[in-house]
Amino acid sequence: MPARIAGGDSAPPLRRIVASLEQEQFRYFLAGSFLSNVGSWMQSVAQAWLMLEISNSAFYLGLDGFANTIPISIFAFWGGVIADRVDRRKLLINTQWFLLCLAIALGVMAQFKLVRIWHILMFSFCTGLTQAVAWPVYQAVMGSIIPRQHLPNAIALNSVQFNLARTIGPLMGALGLHWFGTAGCFYANAISFLAVIAAVSRVTIPAPATPGPIPKSMLHSLREGLRSMIEKRALLWLLLLLASTSILGVPLVMLLPVYARDILKIGASGLGLLVGSFGAGAVIGAFGVAWRGDFSGKGRFVLHMILLFAASMLGFSQSTWLPLSLTCLFVSGFSMIGFASVINSLVQNSVPDHLRGRAVSIFVFSFGGCMPLGNLLSGWLAKVFGAPAALLGQGIVLGLFVLYVYSAHRDVHSLT
Repeated sequence: MPARIAGGDSAPPLRRIVASLEQEQFRYFLAGSFLSNVGSWMQSVAQAWLMLEISNSAFYLGLDGFANTIPISIFAFWGGVIADRVDRRKLLINTQWFLLCLAIALGVMAQFKLVRIWHILMFSFCTGLTQAVAWPVYQAVMGSIIPRQHLPNAIALNSVQFNLARTIGPLMGALGLHWFGTAGCFYANAISFLAVIAAVSRVTIPAPATPGPIPKSMLHSLREGLRSMIEKRALLWLLLLLASTSILGVPLVMLLPVYARDILKIGASGLGLLVGSFGAGAVIGAFGVAWRGDFSGKGRFVLHMILLFAASMLGFSQSTWLPLSLTCLFVSGFSMIGFASVINSLVQNSVPDHLRGRAVSIFVFSFGGCMPLGNLLSGWLAKVFGAPAALLGQGIVLGLFVLYVYSAHRDVHSLT
């Protein structure tokens, strides 16, 4: 009875928002992930500052970001294959220990002033490579400990903690740089990994009701996972829309410094307002999805949210008035978390547990793996045509693609 009340429409609003938190394992899992993400954002700020100090070049900042994200594009699928072939709990713990060691090593090198540009790029690539494995495993573990009817709520609450960490972590990173320097931020990140290691150590993953077949070769497992999504035509269209949004829309955030300095003319402090508005929208959007829980009409909801994202992107691209720009960014963050969280839950609930890691890896590639391509494309278009024209063109193309799927593939509407 408690689980049904927590997930039901008749439950009090607050009870519905925190339905999945009734699972003790998930509470520890979420808390540990939050602390670890705060530490990771602290390191991100400190590492960017260290790179700028060493290189004195914005190009190397971009190259560092590329080195960190490109492994997800290349290896995300294989991360999902690995997640379905080994003990997910042990693998997730081992990836966190490896990331902890990387943070300590970079901290020691920074403390004794041994860091060079290539060191930072190497550490970023190794971190991204580890995350290409850890991200599908993390999502698969979360899906394994939460009942399927509460999975949309759990995914939304996970988005809440991530976006709160993205807000708090950089602030703590800036304070950490002032108080104990770059090395101290790296050590703080290393300590934060102990939180998620401790949380995952308490997790017990139940045995699947219907065990999967004996794994064959890695390549066969990869083909099996891809085929499981390709056969679901309606869901495949949503994943294509997600990838298109990552390429055409999400790089909006990358161009915010250009808008703060050259278009809105609000400087570095104003940039914080822009980023904060996007983040606030994401947090509210995640709470909204958590409140709705396992609702019907998820396919239609996703189409509406992506269309709303494209509209807010168009509005921001042409805005020179700060209140309008902040509003558009808030709506962008709100809608992005809405469609990404719901697509994630649709993907995970569409497959049996033995395929969950591979299914999640396809989501990871569509959302995170396409971002490096989007950043490169948007940067080139902004350089050639200017940021407003680049975002305007990308927003129009994205909006037209959503309208095409909306009208030509009615089966997407029935996904639930």
